[in-house]
Amino acid sequence: MRFRYEPLRGPGARSEQDAIFNRMQAEGLLGCAMSALPAPTHEDWRRITNPHQGLLLRCYAQAATEKTPFQKKCGPPTGENTSISFWDKVFVLSRDPAFGTAPRMKDMLGCALFTPRRGKVWEFDFTTFRAGAPFAVPLAHGCLAWAFAHLDCAAIVGLCPAPNRHAWRLAETCGFQIMGHLPQACWHARKKRHVDGVLVLCTPSTLTNSIAIAKEAAMGFGGGYSAPSIPEVPPAPKQEVQKPVTEAATAARQAQKDKAAKAAGINGAVHTSPLNRAEDARKTLLGQ
Repeated sequence: MRFRYEPLRGPGARSEQDAIFNRMQAEGLLGCAMSALPAPTHEDWRRITNPHQGLLLRCYAQAATEKTPFQKKCGPPTGENTSISFWDKVFVLSRDPAFGTAPRMKDMLGCALFTPRRGKVWEFDFTTFRAGAPFAVPLAHGCLAWAFAHLDCAAIVGLCPAPNRHAWRLAETCGFQIMGHLPQACWHARKKRHVDGVLVLCTPSTLTNSIAIAKEAAMGFGGGYSAPSIPEVPPAPKQEVQKPVTEAATAARQAQKDKAAKAAGINGAVHTSPLNRAEDARKTLLGQ
């Protein structure tokens, strides 16, 4: 499936901002997209996505009936409105009129907000609509690849409320690494209190690795491909253990020695006196 990424700019930005908000509201996604606000409004959304403070990137499905192989590599895309191919699947788009009246709003699968934070580090917020949920990982991969190619950024960070486990676990799958927990960093409107935040970080190298892993996982299902084989680990050699010498073993060896000596006639000598027959001394004529 092909995805297309376009930044929200131009005179029609306000109307499309509102259309995106309306669609998130219709699909019940406002609580996930803006968990810090108890009841997000259009004004809140316009303030958060102000073009002077950041960049809102729209994610579209391009050529919904086109079937293309997975050929994306993390590299500089050609052109700002970039088309990226990820999955060898066909996707039928929803035609629900509640999604909004802005041009091509029905084809939008998600959106990403990039906000500059410090130096060349940008912050990333990502939302998929219901229709794009099955493609959340490749959609996010494309958003991040677009940002590294078109924005002056060396790293992208995100801060997820710790109770929203699905968010930061999805971030890990999309190429982010968990850097740590920030105590009481996020206001959670539903819980009405501050909660810990999970700080995640994505770099071009972690994104490349994540895309490669996703490609290998996709190649493991059908299409004549097989999952990567795991080499067998040879068993470790068994260590030799020296067993301690017990009293029974010592007595057995001594009995064998005595039996051999008796057979040789060493203990068969004639004693000269009863005094010399003490078993502890074991004196014989040969021993004197």
